[in-house]
Amino acid sequence: MLRSYPIAATFDNWLHDAIVGIIQDVHGKLNAGENITSTQPTWRGLVSARLTGQKKDKLIGLHGVRDRLFAFKNAYAVLSQPDREIVLATLVNQNEIENLLNRTQQPQVISQTYPLIHEKAKDLFVFCFEKLTDLNIRVKQYNTIFESLSDKICPFCGIERVMNPEETAQDQDHYLAKSIYPFCAANLRNLVPMCRCCNRDYKKKKDVIEGGSRRAFDPYNCIPPEITLNQTTIIVGSSPIQFEWNIDFLTNAEEAETWDSVFDIRTRYKRDILNEYFDKWLWGFSEICRKYRERGYLGDNLSPQQIRQQLAYYQEDKADNPSTGLAGFLEPLVFNFLLQEYDENNPRIVSLVRLAVLGQQEIQDIEAA
Repeated sequence: MLRSYPIAATFDNWLHDAIVGIIQDVHGKLNAGENITSTQPTWRGLVSARLTGQKKDKLIGLHGVRDRLFAFKNAYAVLSQPDREIVLATLVNQNEIENLLNRTQQPQVISQTYPLIHEKAKDLFVFCFEKLTDLNIRVKQYNTIFESLSDKICPFCGIERVMNPEETAQDQDHYLAKSIYPFCAANLRNLVPMCRCCNRDYKKKKDVIEGGSRRAFDPYNCIPPEITLNQTTIIVGSSPIQFEWNIDFLTNAEEAETWDSVFDIRTRYKRDILNEYFDKWLWGFSEICRKYRERGYLGDNLSPQQIRQQLAYYQEDKADNPSTGLAGFLEPLVFNFLLQEYDENNPRIVSLVRLAVLGQQEIQDIEAA
Protein backbone atom coordinates (compact mmCIF):
# COMPACT_ATOMS: atom_id res chain seq x y z
CA MET A 1 0.00 0.00 0.00
CA LEU A 2 1.37 3.36 -1.02
CA ARG A 3 -0.12 5.59 1.70
CA SER A 4 -2.49 5.27 4.64
CA TYR A 5 -5.89 6.80 5.27
CA PRO A 6 -6.57 9.20 8.16
CA ILE A 7 -7.75 7.37 11.25
CA ALA A 8 -10.25 10.21 11.77
CA ALA A 9 -12.30 8.64 8.97
CA THR A 10 -13.21 5.83 11.39
CA PHE A 11 -14.36 7.95 14.32
CA ASP A 12 -18.10 8.02 13.51
CA ASN A 13 -18.35 4.35 14.43
CA TRP A 14 -21.35 4.63 16.72
CA LEU A 15 -23.62 2.06 15.07
CA HIS A 16 -21.02 -0.70 15.20
CA ASP A 17 -20.02 0.23 18.74
CA ALA A 18 -23.64 0.26 19.88
CA ILE A 19 -24.43 -3.18 18.44
CA VAL A 20 -21.29 -4.68 19.96
CA GLY A 21 -22.20 -3.10 23.29
CA ILE A 22 -25.76 -4.41 23.13
CA ILE A 23 -24.50 -7.94 22.45
CA GLN A 24 -22.18 -7.63 25.44
CA ASP A 25 -25.13 -6.48 27.56
CA VAL A 26 -27.24 -9.40 26.30
CA HIS A 27 -24.39 -11.71 27.23
CA GLY A 28 -24.32 -10.34 30.76
CA LYS A 29 -28.09 -10.60 31.17
CA LEU A 30 -28.14 -14.21 29.95
CA ASN A 31 -25.35 -15.14 32.35
CA ALA A 32 -27.36 -13.51 35.14
CA GLY A 33 -30.35 -15.68 34.26
CA GLU A 34 -32.52 -12.90 32.86
CA ASN A 35 -35.22 -13.63 30.30
CA ILE A 36 -34.74 -11.23 27.39
CA THR A 37 -37.97 -10.85 25.43
CA SER A 38 -37.93 -9.94 21.75
CA THR A 39 -40.13 -6.87 22.11
CA GLN A 40 -39.89 -3.21 21.23
CA PRO A 41 -39.69 -2.13 24.91
CA THR A 42 -36.77 -4.53 25.40
CA TRP A 43 -35.10 -3.12 22.31
CA ARG A 44 -35.65 0.41 23.52
CA GLY A 45 -34.05 -0.46 26.85
CA LEU A 46 -31.04 -2.14 25.26
CA VAL A 47 -30.41 0.79 22.93
CA SER A 48 -30.96 3.39 25.67
CA ALA A 49 -28.24 1.75 27.74
CA ARG A 50 -25.75 2.42 24.95
CA LEU A 51 -26.84 5.60 23.18
CA THR A 52 -28.45 8.95 23.89
CA GLY A 53 -30.10 11.70 21.89
CA GLN A 54 -30.62 11.48 18.15
CA LYS A 55 -28.44 8.42 17.70
CA LYS A 56 -30.53 6.53 20.25
CA ASP A 57 -33.74 7.49 18.46
CA LYS A 58 -32.31 6.50 15.07
CA LEU A 59 -31.27 3.05 16.24
CA ILE A 60 -34.54 2.42 18.08
CA GLY A 61 -36.32 3.10 14.80
CA LEU A 62 -34.21 0.62 12.82
CA HIS A 63 -36.52 -2.37 13.12
CA GLY A 64 -34.46 -4.41 10.67
CA VAL A 65 -31.50 -4.12 13.02
CA ARG A 66 -33.74 -4.93 15.98
CA ASP A 67 -35.15 -8.07 14.38
CA ARG A 68 -31.71 -9.37 13.41
CA LEU A 69 -30.29 -8.59 16.85
CA PHE A 70 -33.09 -10.59 18.46
CA ALA A 71 -32.55 -13.46 16.00
CA PHE A 72 -28.90 -13.48 17.02
CA LYS A 73 -29.91 -13.28 20.70
CA ASN A 74 -32.28 -16.24 20.38
CA ALA A 75 -29.61 -18.46 18.85
CA TYR A 76 -27.04 -17.17 21.34
CA ALA A 77 -29.29 -17.90 24.33
CA VAL A 78 -29.48 -21.59 23.43
CA LEU A 79 -25.72 -22.00 23.86
CA SER A 80 -24.15 -23.00 27.14
CA GLN A 81 -22.40 -20.26 29.08
CA PRO A 82 -18.90 -21.54 28.15
CA ASP A 83 -19.92 -21.55 24.48
CA ARG A 84 -21.26 -18.02 24.78
CA GLU A 85 -17.93 -16.95 26.24
CA ILE A 86 -16.18 -18.33 23.16
CA VAL A 87 -18.54 -16.49 20.82
CA LEU A 88 -18.17 -13.23 22.73
CA ALA A 89 -14.39 -13.58 22.66
CA THR A 90 -14.62 -14.08 18.90
CA LEU A 91 -16.67 -10.89 18.56
CA VAL A 92 -13.99 -8.95 20.41
CA ASN A 93 -11.18 -10.68 18.54
CA GLN A 94 -12.53 -9.97 15.06
CA ASN A 95 -12.59 -6.27 15.86
CA GLU A 96 -8.95 -6.14 16.97
CA ILE A 97 -8.20 -5.21 13.39
CA GLU A 98 -4.81 -3.58 13.88
CA ASN A 99 -3.55 -6.60 15.83
CA LEU A 100 -4.98 -9.06 13.32
CA LEU A 101 -3.24 -7.29 10.45
CA ASN A 102 0.16 -7.18 12.16
CA ARG A 103 -0.20 -10.76 13.47
CA THR A 104 0.20 -9.88 17.13
CA GLN A 105 -3.14 -11.62 17.53
CA GLN A 106 -4.52 -14.67 15.72
CA PRO A 107 -8.05 -14.47 14.31
CA GLN A 108 -10.87 -16.51 15.79
CA VAL A 109 -13.69 -17.79 13.59
CA ILE A 110 -16.86 -19.69 14.42
CA SER A 111 -18.17 -20.68 10.97
CA GLN A 112 -17.40 -24.34 11.64
CA THR A 113 -17.88 -24.59 15.40
CA TYR A 114 -21.01 -22.43 15.69
CA PRO A 115 -22.37 -22.18 12.13
CA LEU A 116 -25.82 -20.91 13.14
CA ILE A 117 -24.36 -18.13 15.29
CA HIS A 118 -21.96 -17.27 12.46
CA GLU A 119 -24.85 -16.88 10.02
CA LYS A 120 -26.94 -14.84 12.46
CA ALA A 121 -23.95 -12.58 13.15
CA LYS A 122 -23.32 -12.13 9.44
CA ASP A 123 -26.97 -11.29 8.82
CA LEU A 124 -26.94 -8.73 11.62
CA PHE A 125 -23.65 -6.99 10.95
CA VAL A 126 -23.92 -6.98 7.15
CA PHE A 127 -27.36 -5.42 7.52
CA CYS A 128 -25.84 -2.81 9.84
CA PHE A 129 -23.15 -2.19 7.23
CA GLU A 130 -25.85 -1.52 4.64
CA LYS A 131 -27.57 0.87 7.05
CA LEU A 132 -24.39 2.97 7.23
CA THR A 133 -25.38 4.41 3.85
CA ASP A 134 -28.87 5.37 5.03
CA LEU A 135 -27.37 6.98 8.13
CA ASN A 136 -24.94 9.00 5.97
CA ILE A 137 -21.98 7.49 7.85
CA ARG A 138 -20.31 5.89 4.84
CA VAL A 139 -20.59 9.12 2.86
CA LYS A 140 -18.87 11.07 5.63
CA GLN A 141 -16.13 8.47 5.89
CA TYR A 142 -15.55 8.49 2.15
CA ASN A 143 -15.47 12.28 1.99
CA THR A 144 -12.89 12.44 4.77
CA ILE A 145 -10.67 9.95 2.96
CA PHE A 146 -11.14 11.54 -0.46
CA GLU A 147 -10.21 14.98 0.87
CA SER A 148 -7.05 13.54 2.44
CA LEU A 149 -5.75 12.23 -0.90
CA SER A 150 -3.86 15.03 -2.60
CA ASP A 151 -3.58 13.16 -5.90
CA LYS A 152 -6.94 11.31 -5.77
CA ILE A 153 -5.18 8.09 -6.78
CA CYS A 154 -5.97 4.69 -5.25
CA PRO A 155 -3.29 3.95 -2.62
CA PHE A 156 -3.76 0.22 -3.10
CA CYS A 157 -2.33 0.34 -6.64
CA GLY A 158 -1.19 3.87 -7.48
CA ILE A 159 -2.65 3.39 -10.95
CA GLU A 160 -6.36 4.16 -10.95
CA ARG A 161 -8.16 7.21 -9.65
CA VAL A 162 -10.39 7.23 -6.60
CA MET A 163 -13.83 8.36 -7.67
CA ASN A 164 -15.19 11.75 -6.68
CA PRO A 165 -17.92 11.54 -4.00
CA GLU A 166 -20.32 13.25 -6.41
CA GLU A 167 -20.09 10.31 -8.79
CA THR A 168 -22.04 7.07 -8.52
CA ALA A 169 -21.81 4.83 -5.44
CA GLN A 170 -18.22 4.30 -4.35
CA ASP A 171 -16.45 1.05 -3.59
CA GLN A 172 -15.81 0.79 0.16
CA ASP A 173 -14.58 -2.72 0.60
CA HIS A 174 -14.45 -4.91 3.69
CA TYR A 175 -10.71 -5.32 4.18
CA LEU A 176 -11.27 -8.39 6.36
CA ALA A 177 -13.86 -10.44 4.49
CA LYS A 178 -17.33 -10.17 5.99
CA SER A 179 -18.04 -13.79 5.04
CA ILE A 180 -15.20 -14.96 7.32
CA TYR A 181 -15.10 -12.23 9.97
CA PRO A 182 -18.74 -11.05 10.19
CA PHE A 183 -18.42 -9.33 13.57
CA CYS A 184 -16.42 -6.48 11.98
CA ALA A 185 -18.63 -6.08 8.90
CA ALA A 186 -20.00 -2.72 10.09
CA ASN A 187 -16.78 -1.50 11.72
CA LEU A 188 -15.47 1.60 9.93
CA ARG A 189 -11.96 0.45 10.82
CA ASN A 190 -12.57 -2.44 8.43
CA LEU A 191 -14.06 -0.37 5.60
CA VAL A 192 -11.55 0.98 3.09
CA PRO A 193 -12.27 2.77 -0.18
CA MET A 194 -10.28 1.58 -3.16
CA CYS A 195 -10.56 1.87 -6.91
CA ARG A 196 -13.02 -0.42 -8.63
CA CYS A 197 -10.23 -2.26 -10.40
CA CYS A 198 -8.55 -3.18 -7.09
CA ASN A 199 -11.82 -4.11 -5.42
CA ARG A 200 -13.72 -5.94 -8.13
CA ASP A 201 -10.97 -7.41 -10.30
CA TYR A 202 -8.30 -8.30 -7.75
CA LYS A 203 -9.26 -8.31 -4.07
CA LYS A 204 -12.76 -9.70 -4.50
CA LYS A 205 -13.46 -11.92 -1.46
CA LYS A 206 -9.88 -12.88 -0.62
CA ASP A 207 -8.88 -13.38 3.00
CA VAL A 208 -6.23 -10.68 3.34
CA ILE A 209 -4.62 -12.30 6.38
CA GLU A 210 -5.23 -15.90 5.25
CA GLY A 211 -6.52 -17.01 8.61
CA GLY A 212 -3.68 -15.29 10.46
CA SER A 213 -0.84 -16.84 8.46
CA ARG A 214 0.45 -13.54 7.06
CA ARG A 215 0.72 -9.86 7.85
CA ALA A 216 -1.04 -7.21 5.82
CA PHE A 217 -0.78 -3.45 5.55
CA ASP A 218 -3.10 -1.55 7.88
CA PRO A 219 -4.93 0.93 5.61
CA TYR A 220 -5.24 3.38 8.50
CA ASN A 221 -1.70 3.03 9.83
CA CYS A 222 0.93 1.87 7.38
CA ILE A 223 4.40 2.81 6.20
CA PRO A 224 4.71 2.27 2.43
CA PRO A 225 7.35 -0.23 1.32
CA GLU A 226 10.54 0.84 -0.39
CA ILE A 227 10.45 -0.58 -3.91
CA THR A 228 13.40 -1.25 -6.21
CA LEU A 229 13.80 -2.43 -9.79
CA ASN A 230 17.56 -2.85 -9.54
CA GLN A 231 17.55 -6.63 -10.00
CA THR A 232 15.91 -6.27 -13.40
CA THR A 233 17.64 -7.98 -16.32
CA ILE A 234 17.72 -7.45 -20.08
CA ILE A 235 16.00 -10.16 -22.10
CA VAL A 236 18.80 -11.82 -24.05
CA GLY A 237 18.55 -11.25 -27.78
CA SER A 238 15.71 -8.73 -27.51
CA SER A 239 15.65 -6.08 -30.21
CA PRO A 240 14.65 -3.44 -29.50
CA ILE A 241 15.75 -3.85 -25.92
CA GLN A 242 13.27 -5.47 -23.53
CA PHE A 243 13.47 -6.18 -19.82
CA GLU A 244 12.55 -8.88 -17.37
CA TRP A 245 11.35 -6.49 -14.69
CA ASN A 246 12.13 -7.54 -11.14
CA ILE A 247 10.12 -5.71 -8.49
CA ASP A 248 11.54 -6.14 -4.99
CA PHE A 249 10.29 -4.83 -1.66
CA LEU A 250 13.17 -3.66 0.52
CA THR A 251 11.10 -2.75 3.59
CA ASN A 252 7.89 -4.13 5.14
CA ALA A 253 8.50 -7.17 2.97
CA GLU A 254 5.90 -9.47 4.53
CA GLU A 255 3.12 -6.92 4.31
CA ALA A 256 4.23 -6.00 0.79
CA GLU A 257 4.15 -9.63 -0.35
CA THR A 258 0.58 -9.87 0.95
CA TRP A 259 -0.23 -6.65 -0.91
CA ASP A 260 1.15 -8.21 -4.08
CA SER A 261 -0.74 -11.46 -3.51
CA VAL A 262 -4.08 -9.75 -2.92
CA PHE A 263 -3.87 -7.03 -5.57
CA ASP A 264 -1.48 -8.68 -8.08
CA ILE A 265 0.77 -5.63 -7.85
CA ARG A 266 3.85 -7.03 -9.58
CA THR A 267 1.91 -8.32 -12.56
CA ARG A 268 0.00 -5.07 -12.98
CA TYR A 269 3.11 -2.92 -12.67
CA LYS A 270 5.06 -5.04 -15.16
CA ARG A 271 2.27 -5.53 -17.70
CA ASP A 272 0.38 -2.25 -17.48
CA ILE A 273 3.10 0.24 -16.56
CA LEU A 274 6.70 -0.83 -17.11
CA ASN A 275 6.22 -2.66 -20.40
CA GLU A 276 3.84 -0.01 -21.69
CA TYR A 277 5.61 3.14 -20.56
CA PHE A 278 9.34 2.40 -20.64
CA ASP A 279 9.70 3.61 -24.23
CA LYS A 280 7.63 6.71 -23.48
CA TRP A 281 9.73 7.53 -20.41
CA LEU A 282 12.97 7.03 -22.33
CA TRP A 283 11.62 9.20 -25.13
CA GLY A 284 10.83 11.92 -22.58
CA PHE A 285 14.43 11.81 -21.39
CA SER A 286 15.78 11.94 -24.94
CA GLU A 287 13.50 14.89 -25.77
CA ILE A 288 14.80 16.87 -22.82
CA CYS A 289 18.34 16.17 -23.96
CA ARG A 290 17.47 17.16 -27.54
CA LYS A 291 16.12 20.50 -26.35
CA TYR A 292 19.22 21.03 -24.21
CA ARG A 293 21.40 20.39 -27.27
CA GLU A 294 19.37 22.81 -29.39
CA ARG A 295 19.60 25.49 -26.71
CA GLY A 296 23.31 25.02 -26.34
CA TYR A 297 23.20 23.54 -22.85
CA LEU A 298 24.87 20.32 -24.04
CA GLY A 299 27.94 20.07 -26.20
CA ASP A 300 28.42 17.69 -29.12
CA ASN A 301 31.16 15.55 -27.65
CA LEU A 302 30.33 14.65 -24.07
CA SER A 303 32.46 12.31 -22.00
CA PRO A 304 30.92 9.15 -20.50
CA GLN A 305 30.86 10.90 -17.13
CA GLN A 306 29.04 13.91 -18.59
CA ILE A 307 26.50 11.61 -20.23
CA ARG A 308 26.00 9.89 -16.89
CA GLN A 309 25.47 13.25 -15.25
CA GLN A 310 22.52 14.00 -17.54
CA LEU A 311 20.94 10.66 -16.64
CA ALA A 312 21.53 11.26 -12.93
CA TYR A 313 20.04 14.77 -13.07
CA TYR A 314 16.95 13.48 -14.86
CA GLN A 315 16.50 10.63 -12.38
CA GLU A 316 16.80 13.06 -9.49
CA ASP A 317 14.23 15.42 -11.01
CA LYS A 318 11.77 12.56 -11.53
CA ALA A 319 12.29 11.31 -7.98
CA ASP A 320 11.58 14.80 -6.64
CA ASN A 321 8.45 15.21 -8.75
CA PRO A 322 7.06 11.87 -9.99
CA SER A 323 4.07 11.77 -12.29
CA THR A 324 0.63 11.45 -10.69
CA GLY A 325 -1.30 8.26 -11.34
CA LEU A 326 -0.40 5.26 -13.50
CA ALA A 327 2.15 4.32 -10.82
CA GLY A 328 4.26 7.28 -11.90
CA PHE A 329 6.59 6.67 -8.96
CA LEU A 330 8.01 3.76 -10.97
CA GLU A 331 9.56 6.12 -13.53
CA PRO A 332 12.39 7.38 -11.29
CA LEU A 333 13.00 3.77 -10.23
CA VAL A 334 13.46 2.84 -13.89
CA PHE A 335 16.03 5.61 -14.35
CA ASN A 336 17.75 4.57 -11.14
CA PHE A 337 18.07 1.07 -12.61
CA LEU A 338 19.48 2.53 -15.85
CA LEU A 339 21.95 4.57 -13.81
CA GLN A 340 23.08 1.46 -11.94
CA GLU A 341 23.57 -0.48 -15.17
CA TYR A 342 25.40 2.46 -16.75
CA ASP A 343 27.79 2.53 -13.79
CA GLU A 344 28.38 -1.20 -14.25
CA ASN A 345 29.26 -0.57 -17.91
CA ASN A 346 26.45 -2.71 -19.26
CA PRO A 347 27.11 -2.22 -22.99
CA ARG A 348 23.46 -2.18 -24.07
CA ILE A 349 22.50 0.33 -21.40
CA VAL A 350 25.54 2.52 -22.08
CA SER A 351 24.58 2.57 -25.75
CA LEU A 352 20.92 3.27 -24.93
CA VAL A 353 21.74 6.18 -22.63
CA ARG A 354 24.36 7.59 -24.99
CA LEU A 355 21.82 7.60 -27.80
CA ALA A 356 19.22 9.32 -25.62
CA VAL A 357 21.63 12.04 -24.50
CA LEU A 358 23.50 12.69 -27.76
CA GLY A 359 20.90 11.77 -30.37
CA GLN A 360 21.36 9.55 -33.41
CA GLN A 361 22.62 12.25 -35.77
CA GLU A 362 25.10 13.63 -33.28
CA ILE A 363 26.54 10.16 -32.68
CA GLN A 364 26.88 9.62 -36.43
CA ASP A 365 28.62 12.98 -36.80
CA ILE A 366 31.01 12.19 -33.94
CA GLU A 367 31.85 8.77 -35.34
CA ALA A 368 32.40 10.22 -38.82
CA ALA A 369 34.73 12.95 -37.58
